[in-house]
This record gives sequence, structure tokens and C-alpha cells, in this order.
Amino acid sequence: MEYKEFHQNFLDINLDFVGNEATNPNFSFGPAIRENYVIHYITSGSGLFMINGFDHQLKAGDCFILPADVETFYQSDDLNPWAYYWLGLSGRVVNDLFARTALNDKGWILENVSKSEFIEHFSRIQNLVEVDDKTVDLAIQVELFALMKSLITLFPKSIAEHRNQSDYYAEKAYTFINQNYSHGIKIKDVLSHVMISRAYLFTIFKHKYGLSPQKYLIDLRMAKAAMLLIHSDNLISQISESVGFSDSLSFSSAFKKRYGVSPTKFKTQKHDNLMLKTLNNMNMNRLKK
Repeated sequence: MEYKEFHQNFLDINLDFVGNEATNPNFSFGPAIRENYVIHYITSGSGLFMINGFDHQLKAGDCFILPADVETFYQSDDLNPWAYYWLGLSGRVVNDLFARTALNDKGWILENVSKSEFIEHFSRIQNLVEVDDKTVDLAIQVELFALMKSLITLFPKSIAEHRNQSDYYAEKAYTFINQNYSHGIKIKDVLSHVMISRAYLFTIFKHKYGLSPQKYLIDLRMAKAAMLLIHSDNLISQISESVGFSDSLSFSSAFKKRYGVSPTKFKTQKHDNLMLKTLNNMNMNRLKK
């Protein structure tokens, strides 16, 4: 067996490791859950791949992918054990890119792809790891994106499915913000929860709700704070903490920027009209799609 790890510092997509092996009869791995995506390309022999309760018999020329955070199992044939190459991927856009394919519906297998553009890029990556050059990391980046582009081209998700998925992620982010705004969350926490890139979340969230996730989080906190200022006897510091601010100064600054008056003055004058305007704008944005 040959195995090589990489420690790249790119945020979007990284090559974590590559390897190859001619397995022994009945060699198996799992059931296991990986933190990254691992693509196996079978060069000879046959074996079994199990995912989501389904069994897939695969042979030379086929691929199987171990998706991140999903339990999988695979086993080499007892008479004709397989040999394969593999590579591991991670990065903040990798989930997004795989989500644009129909691979989940196809059991994460690619049959008869030995002559495909996908395997061309897969092989180039395997070759590049042996190159001693100052720019080889950039060359690998180019091939990784080309690899994912070829996957999306080979197994595209339908437009309807893609739209449904976009709504799913936007709604998941929306729900998370509403349930956790009081805990001091930041947009990076929303991204970790929905597991998509910042740019993609911004696009789908604004399309569905009419404003960015960051703007919605701020508006929500300000609206909740305004309501508490008007209808409760809580101290400014208590209200600040209850809507997710770590200190009263930051809260007061954000509140004045939003409403044009300090929280204390707002509470004294009871600006119900300003609060209602915020709430109405947020509701209109939420219902626009």
C-alpha cells in the first residue's frame, strides 16, 4: 500500500491525502464515518460497497465515494480482490459542490468511468503529488476544481432538485438564527450548522428572504431588544445579553445605528412605531418568496 498525506492551507478545497493498494481477498474497511470525502477508483478486481443500507457490486473502471459524515463499508472480493487508487478532499465548498451532483441519489457510485474526463483529472492529481515544484500546490488546486466540475457535468442535479435544495439550506439557516440569536452566534456558526459556503448562503438566503443572513440576524436582535425595552422592566445590560451581545456598549452602539437613538432614550420615549417598522419589514422579507 502507498499512502501520502498533504497539509494544504486553502480554505475552499484541499487535497488531504492520496494512496493506492492491491488488496488481499476479503479485505474490508468499516463500518466507518469519515470527516472528509474519499474517492476510490478501481483499477482491477471487484468488491462490495455499502452505503445507506444498499449494497453495490463494483468492478474495474468503477468509482465509489465515501461522503463526509456518512457511515460506509466496503469489502474486496474473495476470489478477485480489487486494487484501487484513492484521494481525500475537504474544504468549505466541497459540500456545496457535491450537493450540485445527483451522486447521493445514485448511491455515491460511478460506473464505467475509466475513459471519462473525471478520471483524467483524478489521474493528473495522482501524478502531481510526485512533482517537486514550487507551484505544484496551485496545479493541484486547478485539478481539484476541474475534477468537481467534471463530476457535476457527469451527474448533474436537476434544476428543480437544486432549487429545493437551495430552499432547504436557506430555511435551515433561518431556523438556526431564530433559535440561537440569543446565544451570541455569528454567521460562522450558521455556516458550520448548514455546512455550506458563505457566498452560497448569502445568495440563497437573500433570494428567499430579501436580505443577507448577517442583516437578518442584526434586525432580529434589534427587534427583540426593542420589544423588551418597551414591554419589560429589564436593565439595558440584561436585554443586551438576552439578544446575544457580549457587552452593553456593543449593543448600545448597534441599537443606535439601527434606530437612531440609544436604548435608554428608546425605552423612555417608547418608540413603538420604530419597532413595528422593523418587525413589518422582516415579515415582508420572510414572506416574499
